[in-house]
Amino acid sequence: MTDRFELPAMNGAPARLQDVLSQALRPAAPGAWGALGTAPHTLRPAGAALTSPAAVEVSEQGALPASPQDIADLRDAVSDDIVAADEKEPLANESARRERARSLVAERVSRWAVDQARRNKALTPVQVTALSQAVYDALFHAGPLQKYLDDPDVENIVVLGDAVQVDYVNRPTAKVAPIAQNDDELIALINRLASNSGHRERRLSASSPMVSFRLPDGSRAEATVLTPVPFLGIRRHRILNSSLEEMQAWGSLSGALAAFLHSLVLAKKNILIAGDVGTGKTSLLRALAKKIPAEERVVTLESDRELFLDHYDQGAQFLAMESRESNGELVEGHPVGQITVEDMFPHTLRMLSTRVIVGEVRDREAIAMLQAMSAGGAGSMCTVHAAYPSLVLPRLVTLCQGMHRDDVHELVGTGINFIVYLKQINQTRIGGRRHRFISHVLEVQPGEGGHPSIQEIFAPAGCDPRGVPQLAPSCIGELEGLAGFDRRWLTVPPYGAWPTPLGLVGGKESAA
Repeated sequence: MTDRFELPAMNGAPARLQDVLSQALRPAAPGAWGALGTAPHTLRPAGAALTSPAAVEVSEQGALPASPQDIADLRDAVSDDIVAADEKEPLANESARRERARSLVAERVSRWAVDQARRNKALTPVQVTALSQAVYDALFHAGPLQKYLDDPDVENIVVLGDAVQVDYVNRPTAKVAPIAQNDDELIALINRLASNSGHRERRLSASSPMVSFRLPDGSRAEATVLTPVPFLGIRRHRILNSSLEEMQAWGSLSGALAAFLHSLVLAKKNILIAGDVGTGKTSLLRALAKKIPAEERVVTLESDRELFLDHYDQGAQFLAMESRESNGELVEGHPVGQITVEDMFPHTLRMLSTRVIVGEVRDREAIAMLQAMSAGGAGSMCTVHAAYPSLVLPRLVTLCQGMHRDDVHELVGTGINFIVYLKQINQTRIGGRRHRFISHVLEVQPGEGGHPSIQEIFAPAGCDPRGVPQLAPSCIGELEGLAGFDRRWLTVPPYGAWPTPLGLVGGKESAA
């Protein structure tokens, strides 16, 4: 038994496009369409916990009987017990150490409960179990944050001092109880999370006031002390094992979109996935990457690992590379030990890779990415933040610092083949949920005067904000010859239409 984060194996190798299309274009069953996030593949630590997450949130009769300070004291006591036990009898593996830790937690909590019964009121069995879970989480998981990380409906956790807010996929943002008694305790929790996540070089302090790290369950964390009180933001990856077929079932893709995007991957077109924060860009990138043929070798570059494509033993071979932060020292003005995505990019060309995937283009690595695409890096993919489809090009110009605007435009025209734009509509405040979907697919080609020419292949029509076919791309012949696509699938109806209404609350469309 272990608490290490493990990824499920991918079910089967990428299917033939024709097989996928036959399923993708089949009418959906009534009520089968929803927003991204209703699928069963959610992130959870592998192995059984001391108790289910729901048991920690119990009724008044079984409410957690200890203060945050009591839990911290028990955590420190058990930590000393673990050190002493390891010195007396070292164990061979982490799984055995965790099992022994569970036993030590139970012993300490039991003694504490007996002492409480003598002075106050006896604890119920549910309270003892809940307290044991809280102490264990404080040692090995995210402490008071763990119950939110275990909740499949939670999307984001934002902590600003003693103000804590939790964003949900299917209900309004909620203000919850503080997770620390003071700023020092919050900073200590943040540093413990970073250390337990394997990022021991990343610590929040006066000399290092901003840190980024990845939690064991795959969630992305950002913390700083540059705010008046310490800040911690956690972005959960609720859906990790995403596929085009699943995204279609969740309502993020139509049948025609799923088939079209699959054909772009098989035809090795360079794809830029764009959208605002939380629109599902990473989920779509994972889904597209799984359609890369098995004989290919792909290098993934990320500042913090989020794709985890190398955990799948079927499909293409993925070589995952992650940037490294500096140890804080400077030599001739350069951070010692720092390796950025931009630094890694030139090496990918010598790693015998057939494609390059950048999890997110945030800075000057945009230049290297565009240069690689324009120099023949066929089939490369990346994501970028942009509030609207019309802002994708200006965003790239901003990221390509030091380059003239016209040079960036020329790189975009010769490097990027398609821009896929994702949109989110959040209706949790009025009784709805978060809807995520593709609104635009844009074809990019070199234009006159160095400026790229952009054509809408999929775009909204009428009051529905979701993308439907507008025209066939200039490369339709390649898609038919190399990927088995059929241009008749770009018709509305029957293939290009979305099979059910979006289900906007208070709008003209009926509930999905």
